[in-house]
Amino acid sequence: MPIDHPTLEAAIKASGGAQQPDDQVESLLGKLQMLEATGLYDALIKALTTANNNSNFLAHLFEATFAHQFEAAGMHLTYEVKQISEQSSSIDFRLDGQTGDAVFFELQLQQQDQATANNIAQQLAAGSDYVTMKNGYGEAADIYRLQSTILRKVQKPDGTPVKFVHAGAGVVNIVVVCISDILLGTSDKFDCLLTMYGDPEVPEHCRRGVFGLFQNTKTEYPEDIQARTAKYAHIKAILHGVMFLFRPNDSGVLNYHLRQIMVWNRNLVSSDQAASLTKQFSRALPANQ
Repeated sequence: MPIDHPTLEAAIKASGGAQQPDDQVESLLGKLQMLEATGLYDALIKALTTANNNSNFLAHLFEATFAHQFEAAGMHLTYEVKQISEQSSSIDFRLDGQTGDAVFFELQLQQQDQATANNIAQQLAAGSDYVTMKNGYGEAADIYRLQSTILRKVQKPDGTPVKFVHAGAGVVNIVVVCISDILLGTSDKFDCLLTMYGDPEVPEHCRRGVFGLFQNTKTEYPEDIQARTAKYAHIKAILHGVMFLFRPNDSGVLNYHLRQIMVWNRNLVSSDQAASLTKQFSRALPANQ
């Protein structure tokens, strides 16, 4: 049955969402109808309209927004794919790129940590405004949580692959994570670099004592860093990059336009390949300034 306004409103209500302005619902409906017309995203639309809680609904909304921006740019995606038939779980999207690469995207909507969310909710319950701050330790905690999210998309604690099992010629593996809701909405390119390459890649005032997921170790680094490097060996060998996504601060809950910052794994991707792929992605997802 084709998706319509009553179906979408019912899905929002059933997932625990608040009533949204008509223009927001109509804008999202238009995006979903465009995806529906391609015949490629029936499973995604069904997942969104049958979501059983707000977090699931927002996660599928994020996926649908991502897919719509690629389709609007004339770039077709395949939803829920596997690199080998015996994989236990699928990867969210595949793009057959202009460079001849098969690009695999695994998405994650990174939400605010629960303590901060509770603090804001308590203040809003008492009035219309809230004030909250994070010091360097709090910001580092958000980065560590983000690193853990990315790592979980790639491997289990024992190093067993989760989503990506190939990294050879013609394959590009990317974790896509929306980070607009962390760091109190102030995340920027330095937070992206800090997550993946650690303190040496960012200005001194942005450093938080963080060792990056793609960062190479040095012999003089302490034992705990050496152990972390060993833990990150698989992700460095199989993940080509992380795409960090941002929503504009003034966007609606349902209707928003994503922007991106790509951080590439220099161990796997040459500067020429990175430039070519980033240019291609930017047709659908403009660079975040």
